[in-house]
Amino acid sequence: MAHTFFENNSNYYVEEQFDRDQFVVEIAFAPDDTQLDLLFDTDADYYPELVENLESGFWQHMICRVQALYDGKVMGEAYLGSVVAETPAKWLAEDPAQVDDLVDDAIDQARSEAVRMLEILKQDFLGMKLFEDIDEKVVDNELN
Repeated sequence: MAHTFFENNSNYYVEEQFDRDQFVVEIAFAPDDTQLDLLFDTDADYYPELVENLESGFWQHMICRVQALYDGKVMGEAYLGSVVAETPAKWLAEDPAQVDDLVDDAIDQARSEAVRMLEILKQDFLGMKLFEDIDEKVVDNELN
């Protein structure tokens, strides 16, 4: 479950978009304005460099949002906060395993949501009582 701040942030811009299976995947970024000392260990050796590079604008502190869309509707999404990199494109290129995990999570959610919606749609619009005497496999074949 994503943090409300991630979901309600309206400053996302799409960095990359591609098709995967039946879905359009969008990878978007927004500035992460969370206080650094709440997210990072201020006593760590890297902390002064982190602050310096973020304050100079050399690095960016971002939230990554991955959405899986079907017919323009968000069916699944995944978020990662505190992404620190020079640019979103560089982070995408330098950390493909983490990006793949986010995409896989969004796609898994989207598939589950699609199946859930199909079941509801079958009940609501096909009046399953009409098919009581028909083998369930026949009904499913008719829908596919």
